[in-house]
Order: sequence, then C-alpha cells, then structure tokens
Amino acid sequence: MKTFQSLNPYTEEIFGSYPAMEEAALQKQLQDMLAAQKAWRQVSVRTRLAFLPKLAALLQANADDLALLASKEMGKLLSHAKAEVLKSATLCNYYFAEAETLLQDKNKVLENGTNIRLQYQPLGIVLGIFPWNFPFWQVLRSAIPTIVSGNAMLVKPAPNVPQSSLALQAILEQCGLPKYLFQTSFLSEAQIAQLIAEPSIAAVTLTGSEKAGAAVASLAAAHTKPAVLELGGSDPLLVMPDADIEKHIDQMVFSRFQNNGQSCVAAKRFLVHASIYEKFSELLIQKVSALRLGNPLENGTDIGPQARKDLRDTLAAQVNETIAAGATILYQQKNIPATGYFYPPTILTNIPVGSRAFEEELFGPVVSLYTFESTQEAINLANASKYGLGASIYTEDKALANQVANVLDSGMVYINQIVKSDVRIPFGGIKHSGFGRELGPEGLYAFCQVKAVWGG
Repeated sequence: MKTFQSLNPYTEEIFGSYPAMEEAALQKQLQDMLAAQKAWRQVSVRTRLAFLPKLAALLQANADDLALLASKEMGKLLSHAKAEVLKSATLCNYYFAEAETLLQDKNKVLENGTNIRLQYQPLGIVLGIFPWNFPFWQVLRSAIPTIVSGNAMLVKPAPNVPQSSLALQAILEQCGLPKYLFQTSFLSEAQIAQLIAEPSIAAVTLTGSEKAGAAVASLAAAHTKPAVLELGGSDPLLVMPDADIEKHIDQMVFSRFQNNGQSCVAAKRFLVHASIYEKFSELLIQKVSALRLGNPLENGTDIGPQARKDLRDTLAAQVNETIAAGATILYQQKNIPATGYFYPPTILTNIPVGSRAFEEELFGPVVSLYTFESTQEAINLANASKYGLGASIYTEDKALANQVANVLDSGMVYINQIVKSDVRIPFGGIKHSGFGRELGPEGLYAFCQVKAVWGG
C-alpha cells in the first residue's frame, strides 16, 4: 500500500509516515458519509452555515501551528504558510455572508404566466483530490462551498503533506460541522479510480497536474459524473512599452518566486516589449540576485527548497534540455545551500519554440524571459501556450489593456497586478489548465443540480 510521508525538504529528514487506508475502513467511511450527507441536505442553508464562524476562529487561533507543519512538510516560507491559513479563514466569512442568498430558490415567470422555480440542490459526496503546495487553502476553497451547498467531501490529500492534512481534519472536527461531512483519507491511485466508479461518489474535483487531471476527467466521464479541474499554468506576464516597471517590479518578482516558485498562477513567462527589454532585464537581474535562499522557518529567507527531490530534478532537467536546445541563462544564482532540495533562481532567455521551457510548465524558481515588437506579437506569444490559467498585463493605457485582455486565452486576466485568487471571484482556467470554477458564487454552484420546477 502507498505510504504518505512527511519529509522535510530543507533537512531531508523523514518525520512521519502513514499507510494508505485499508479497503474495509474506506467502505465504512463511505457509508457513514452517505448517511451524514442525506441528513445534511435536508437542513436549511442557514443551519449549514452555523459552523463557519467557529471554523474561521479556529483557523486564526491555530495559524502558527498549521503554518509550521506546512513549512516543515513542503518547504513553504513560514510567513507565507501563515498567510495561507489566514486567507483560508476569509472563505468562511464570505460564504457565511453570501451563501444563504445565493442558494435561495429563484423564481421566473414566462410570458404566458407560467411560474418557474429554480432550485440549487446538492449532488451527494464529492471526491476532492488536492496538491501539496497550498495544503490548507486549496482544500478549503473547494470544501467549504461544496459542504455549504449540501454535499459532503471526501478529501484525498497529496502524499507529502499528511500531517498538515490531519491537522486540518482535526480543526474541522472541532468547529461544529456534523461528523462525516468532511473526511480525509490517505488513498492510493488504485483506490481513487475505484472511488470514482463508486455509486456513492457523485462528483470529483482535482487540483494538480495536467496528467492527473486528464486521468481523473476520463474516469469521471466514463461514469457520467461531473468534474472540476484546476490544473497547471504557464501564465504570461505582458510588459508593454509604457509600463511603470520600477513601480511594479517587486510584485512581478513576487509572482514568479512566491511559494518557492511552486504556484500554478505564478507569472512563469515574462513577455517584455523590445524598447524596454534591456532596462527591464537589468532590473530583473538586480531583484532576483538579491533573493536569499535558506531555511524556510527563518526570517530573512526569500526562497526555500523545492517540495521534493524529484520535483527539483525534473525542473533541472527541463532547464538543462532547454539550454541544450539553444536557450541562454541570463542569470542564475551560484551559491545554494548544500542540504535541501534547492534549485537556484534562474532567468532563461532566447527560448526556442518547441523546447521544454516553451512547451511545459516550469514549477520552480525559473523565469522564462521573452521579447516582442508589437502588441499582436505579444498576444500571439502569450496564447502560444497550451495552458490558459491566468495572465497579467502591465501598461498605463487602460484601453490597450482591455483590448489585449479580451483576446488572451486565459481564465483570468489581471491589469497592473499579479494573478491571485480571491474568495469573491471565480477562479479557474481554460485549455490544458482545466475547466469549471472555484470560489465566488460559481464555486457554490459547482456541485449543485439546478432543478427547474414548472408551475410551482
């Protein structure tokens, strides 16, 4: 059976190991969840919301402990991990304020006088498959609206963050949510495939790699079950000739290097107009060279290790093969810690079409730097990726920014700011970045059946 293991990517030491769930226990868990969900769907939305204020308070009260676990398990900077926990509490506040109104029946009257009542009814148990890079936020941003809308959620966390996952489960058990509506299970890939086929699983959501998403989507479709997929990204950041680069350079660098470069919505491709390319590249080198690598638990560290050795090695292979194809290293830090799964902050230029950096997502502290001569060339280059999660445009010309935003192949476009998730706004991508939306009203409706009652 697959083992879920806590391995500190900074010290390279194992500090916890957990087996996958036994089959009998999993079946018992499903039965308990099914019974709990059937009762839960019958209660009012207002009753369902009652657990959210206490959950928010518990997240805030336990933010330091949760942050420490996440930092130890995946190398996230301690301050970033705490910010993630506190951001998760905002989910509770938003849905507590908005969900009752959003889930109310909606009445429509046709021109012949027929009354139509639209109801938002839950589907059942939703299987959630989640990654390691935001072990609290990514689980809760899906689980909270799913549960509030009357469903139950079975959470399969990433294998390298078991203690963060167990700590989150413990908090959900303290906040007043009825038992079995949120359950964490350490599952093997074979068990996931089996679960998707189970009649008691009504839908599935996954945040993760393109490969995993394709496999899950195929299984869900084979069993005629809805799915929401939030997959990879190779987000473009367009810097137009009039952009105020001195004003925005720090947030641009943060976008790429936050979470040690391991964020799906990081700005991975910097597209810079030729007229300011030299100035921009000099400023970028200055900022990247100042990033400090080290212990993620210590103040003053800007970049921690990659979450796993295989992830670091994959990134190194992508960069090396891109250089072999003709790319140039514009900058790369030389001195990195001897222990830990570190990859040096790197800036690549002259990246050939068809190379790994051009075609793939680089999930780590590497900037892919491109130049363009015209707005249309920038649009073409931005849209050349198979991904379409987010994009940023930096310009003082609002009309131009909106013109470009309208034609970018992306689920989200941000003007003069970095791509980020906001609990009030739908989040998700297109193309190989997935389908469906989380957060906002759309996240609440993601796993609802919209039932039309005629003449009601």
